[in-house]
Amino acid sequence: MCRAQLLSIASCMAALSTPAAAADIRVLATGVYASSLRDLAGPFEAMTGDHLVLTITNAGGVLAKLAAHEDADVAMTASAGIDALVARGDVRPETKVDIARMRLGAAVRSRAALPDLTGEAGFRTALLAAPTVAYIDPKGGGSAGAFFDGMLTRLGLAEAVQARAVLCATGAEVASAVASGRAAIGLTQASELIDAPGVAFAGFLPEAVNTWTPYAAAVTTTTQDPSAARAFIAFVTGPNGSARLKQAGWDVPPR
Repeated sequence: MCRAQLLSIASCMAALSTPAAAADIRVLATGVYASSLRDLAGPFEAMTGDHLVLTITNAGGVLAKLAAHEDADVAMTASAGIDALVARGDVRPETKVDIARMRLGAAVRSRAALPDLTGEAGFRTALLAAPTVAYIDPKGGGSAGAFFDGMLTRLGLAEAVQARAVLCATGAEVASAVASGRAAIGLTQASELIDAPGVAFAGFLPEAVNTWTPYAAAVTTTTQDPSAARAFIAFVTGPNGSARLKQAGWDVPPR
């Protein structure tokens, strides 16, 4: 065998034995996922060697950032939001994966007395007794804000609560308002309160005034590494990811 052939074979073997370069996986997600994804980043990176670049915004922000062609490999938002992104051509329809369902909860400052959330009457009492109530600004693009706005109207509490409202852009801001004492009670998606520092999770809102929201993920149409993006979604829906989501209050379907 000639020297040139030997060198060619050696070069091929070296290329095959060289580990693939680590990928930067850019995930654009709503705040409902935030605490879980931050905790899962380390295990995922250790397992794959890839690096997670996480951007957290609200539902409207996910739509706006992708419309502005912001770089992202994975979009994670409400299932209806993923469907809107499919219709717009921003994510690949065949990659949509249902993640889990989330419902709304309430929190108060750490060591404060917990309100009674066992029924609608107790919930109404808690809202009327609170000097300040933090929740998502219904005009800010977050899905929870629009729901709370309608719920307060149905309960006949809109005027009373709006006069004492601390409107926030994200669930993290709701939790921060409660932790700092700017709000006596905070209402948002439960996963944004359960793990938040400085607050005590008071529980899920009563079923009569609550709502379940299904969430999903999909690979964007602009990703340069669809395989790595799919692998990340598979990790989130796998055993490690599912266990962490359940800790944050998610209703995770059987896989």
